[in-house]
Amino acid sequence: MSINNMFRRNTSLLPIKQQSRFSTELSEISLWKHIYAGGGNWRYARKGGIEGGMRRINSLGAAKALCAELSALCFSEQADFGFMSKASPAPKEIGEFVSGVLQDNGFWRCFPLFLEKMFALGSGVIKVYCENNEVKLNYIGGDKFIPTQYDEKGVYGGIIISCLERDGRRFELYEKHEKSGIDYIITNTLFDIEKDKQIELKEVFPNLQKETRVKNLKKSLFVYFRPASVNNIGDTPLGISVLANAADILKSLDIVFDSLEREFVLGKKRIIVPVSAIKGEYGDDGKLHRFFDTGDEVYQAFSANDREELKIVDNSSELRVSEHVDALEELLDLLCMQAGLSPGALSYKSSGARTATEVLSQGTRTHRTKTAHQQLIREGLTDLLGNIILLGKITGALPFTLNDDECKVNVVFADSVMQDNSARIDNAVKLFKAGIIDKNRALMEVYGLSGEEVHDE
Repeated sequence: MSINNMFRRNTSLLPIKQQSRFSTELSEISLWKHIYAGGGNWRYARKGGIEGGMRRINSLGAAKALCAELSALCFSEQADFGFMSKASPAPKEIGEFVSGVLQDNGFWRCFPLFLEKMFALGSGVIKVYCENNEVKLNYIGGDKFIPTQYDEKGVYGGIIISCLERDGRRFELYEKHEKSGIDYIITNTLFDIEKDKQIELKEVFPNLQKETRVKNLKKSLFVYFRPASVNNIGDTPLGISVLANAADILKSLDIVFDSLEREFVLGKKRIIVPVSAIKGEYGDDGKLHRFFDTGDEVYQAFSANDREELKIVDNSSELRVSEHVDALEELLDLLCMQAGLSPGALSYKSSGARTATEVLSQGTRTHRTKTAHQQLIREGLTDLLGNIILLGKITGALPFTLNDDECKVNVVFADSVMQDNSARIDNAVKLFKAGIIDKNRALMEVYGLSGEEVHDE
């Protein structure tokens, strides 16, 4: 189901000027999703041979690998959440409640996967809601969200699209979040996909209200995440995929990778035989099919004026594997450059940085890019935890004496205060050889000893 169809079915929820503004961007998201899934308008090429036709070329899967690498880089070692409150409940109680909500909703397992799709599609949304008096999280890809209200601080209004099936029928639920004065309004609209028309909510959701208003709600009940990249496609609040400006490199990678596989197919052993050694027989289609019987060991007489005509020649060509591998490595480094990663970050041969701590120790371009992405992710997580606390108050899990300005949330990524041991030791040895630090200081750095322990030795 295309994003354009979902958008077309619910244009009544958007002003006309927003309809034209977002249609192009939503089409771009559809293209990014196609590339991320292994597609692309370059994935088909003409076949060789007499019959011709088209064939699907092999894909290296570099788009998926890039998004997975960025997700692991930004959240591979997860994060620590801290809470500060001068009122009741105490920070420990808040932390236990939030930790329980995250654990129950599979946050630590789902969030890295959510980030991977966020990098691929250019955006993603996490909605916090109540169900059976419990706080729940819903992870939504950028292809299922249409932002409608935003400012320089971010997106605070939009339409969340959910696809569902009931009794063999497929539906789309459009959940519109918007701020109107002091009210926070949630409007639900239901579409029947097969009939392509709007239907009543009670047909599928008898207990779901068409409109819900919340007074004096200062924040949205969803959090909009996006990569730390400027959207150079249009002036909209939509983020931009890390694949958006890398389509040409991804195309080249697939072409070279496909050529490598074809090198083994087309470069296999070729034997040239005289025409007189070719046999033929008629197939079911009535056509004459010629072949050379490699198992025929019986001597046969052939008529030829030139003895050279009867020679069987091995015409195999040399495989160009190293040239293809070098080209792939070069193209992967170009992809790293476009994504803000250091050369070798996506290499399958060189020993480039792989963990967040190694990246931090080396202080590379990858580290700077990781820091930029993590800054926006940190802001999003701070808002997400604030929404969990807010819903905890609404459900009664947390006391109502806690005000928004009385609880501070602090997000610290686990890798931001760590240093890779090998890099730290190597740095200490270099400083010692350069005479910048003495032997005792070097021992302290290498073995993690205190000053007293070094002098005792």
